[in-house]
Amino acid sequence: MTYSDLIEILISDDVYNGLKQNKDDIFLLIPELKICNGFNQNNKWHIYDVFEHILHVVSGVNNNFCLRLAALFHDIGKPQTYTEDENGVGHFYNHWNISLEIFKKYKDNFGLSSDEIILITNLIFYHDINIEKASQSQKNDMINKIGYDNLWMLFSLKRADLLAQSSEFHWLISSIDNQEQSLIRARIKKDE
Repeated sequence: MTYSDLIEILISDDVYNGLKQNKDDIFLLIPELKICNGFNQNNKWHIYDVFEHILHVVSGVNNNFCLRLAALFHDIGKPQTYTEDENGVGHFYNHWNISLEIFKKYKDNFGLSSDEIILITNLIFYHDINIEKASQSQKNDMINKIGYDNLWMLFSLKRADLLAQSSEFHWLISSIDNQEQSLIRARIKKDE
C-alpha cells in the first residue's frame, strides 16, 4: 500500500470498511495508528478503543480530504499521553499536541499545500476545545487560523468525535451547536 492508496480510501464512500480492511497495510505507513489499535481508553466517555474511535470519526465527518485526514490524526497521540487517576479512569491531557506532532511527521506524504497543512493542523488542535469557554480574543484567533469559510469542518469533526463516544453523552451535541453559534457571533462582533 502507498500513501496514494490511503488517500483513495480516505475519500471513498465506504471509508470505514476501507480503513478497517486495510489496517495492517495502513499500520506500516503510520505505525502510531497500530499503537491505537486495541488501546483501551478506560473512561465512561468512550466505548471504543482509540483506533476504532478514530475509524468512527473518520467515517462520521463529511467527505472532504482535509477533514478526513484531520479526523485520522485527531486522537492518534492519545496512547502517548495516557494517564490513569486514582480510580483507574483514563485521561489524555493535551493529546492534541502529540497528535499534531505525529501529523507533521507524515504531512509531506499526502501532497498537501501549505494552506491545507495549516487547516488540518488547526482542526486537530481545536477539535477538543470547548469554544463556549473561550474569550472573544481566543475565538477571533480561532476564526483567523481556521478561516471562517472552513469552520464547518471543525464542527463536522467535533460532532463526529462526540457521536463516536458513548451514546450516554450524545445529548451534548447541542453544546457543539452552541459552540458553533458562539463562533458565528464572534465573527459578527469582529466585523462590527
